[in-house]
Amino acid sequence: MINYFFISSPLHFCIATNLAISNKDDQNIALFISKNKATVNQYSKATKYFNTIFNETFDLSINPERNKLKEIKYCFKKIEKIITLLPANKIFTGNDRRLEFQFTMYKTRLINHNVEGIYIDDGAISYIGHKSINNLLHKYVDPYLKKLMFGTWWKSALTTGSSSWISKAYLAMPSNAHPLLQTKELIAIKQEVFCSEEFLKVNDFLIATYNGLTKIDFLNVKVVLCLPYESLYLHDQTFLSNISKAILKDYKAEELAIKAHPRSKNISVLKENFPRSMSLPNTLAMELLLPNLTDNTSIIGDVSTALLTAKWLKPNLKVKAFEINNIPNNLKILFQKLGIEFVNIRSH
Repeated sequence: MINYFFISSPLHFCIATNLAISNKDDQNIALFISKNKATVNQYSKATKYFNTIFNETFDLSINPERNKLKEIKYCFKKIEKIITLLPANKIFTGNDRRLEFQFTMYKTRLINHNVEGIYIDDGAISYIGHKSINNLLHKYVDPYLKKLMFGTWWKSALTTGSSSWISKAYLAMPSNAHPLLQTKELIAIKQEVFCSEEFLKVNDFLIATYNGLTKIDFLNVKVVLCLPYESLYLHDQTFLSNISKAILKDYKAEELAIKAHPRSKNISVLKENFPRSMSLPNTLAMELLLPNLTDNTSIIGDVSTALLTAKWLKPNLKVKAFEINNIPNNLKILFQKLGIEFVNIRSH
């Protein structure tokens, strides 16, 4: 049995590793398609190092600085070579709208008609649906243009995981899946694998790639603050001070670890507002951080997939979300179902 895992985010990597460990008797192949070259390099080092988990690793990522169409065609040629040598039985993806996945399904099905397309959890979108699900451009124009440009093999997906290429979905919370995903065979991801020795070794390997992170004594971390993109607080002088007041009522500054949004650049502002607190790398994925935290740690942050991930990977953690901007009602209901509390920081 040959399994392909398309990986374009840290969450995809963690779930792919979980499933590869669960299917260690199969031949598991990692296919990286992230736009972030640094992330690809970091995570592909792990898949190559742990070659008993992932037997082969391929970098299919496209260089965004080059002509996109040429890059895609070059990627397709690489895919055709791979599937000729290693025709897949199962193809896993966290985004079935990606051209790389759909092209691989199309070409592989010409070789192996029984190949399965399988969706792996991509966070909040798996439960509340694509933000443009009812948008006419998303529903009709984009699929038409894709078919016109690439061929009839392109399959529309109103929300991620719902295309006709997909027959099964591995989810953290199958019972809460979006209605379009409930038409697929839903399978719960084995949570215990995330605590297995094999998985934790991979996690430790990746943690070691962050400078200074191994020096942090996580036993002293009582609360992790996950901040939204910096545009929110750079233009609102009260935002960070309100958060500080809310958190420091219950915790000491030295017990607080600050994690900026991955795309944030003005980290100095956070150091000014939280001078005695620990600083975590903003590119550190929540999925890598969690195994290092004790069950007594709290996670506080904006409404995001990071909070969802924290709650289902480590259910005993106390997770709280800022009540800022307009939160979609279905997302709020999902958070409340999981026991994630909402905090109105404006009242502090």
